[in-house]
Amino acid sequence: MTQNSAVVTGGVAISTATLMPAVEWALGLALHVPVPASVSSLVAGVLAAGAHAAINYVAARIAAKQATAPAQ
Repeated sequence: MTQNSAVVTGGVAISTATLMPAVEWALGLALHVPVPASVSSLVAGVLAAGAHAAINYVAARIAAKQATAPAQ
């Protein structure tokens, strides 16, 4: 299995800076109060890390399945 970067997985870059505007908007809508940028940054970072973990998990499962498939 090839090594994937922690920042770019499958050609899609997911970063905190990419998610910050959407997270600020969603938190403002949900909480109806101004949310500090540090909170939005933290939430966006957790979302980015979770997305990378999910993509890497799926890629590892697919690679494991291909490795155990019998050659025909």
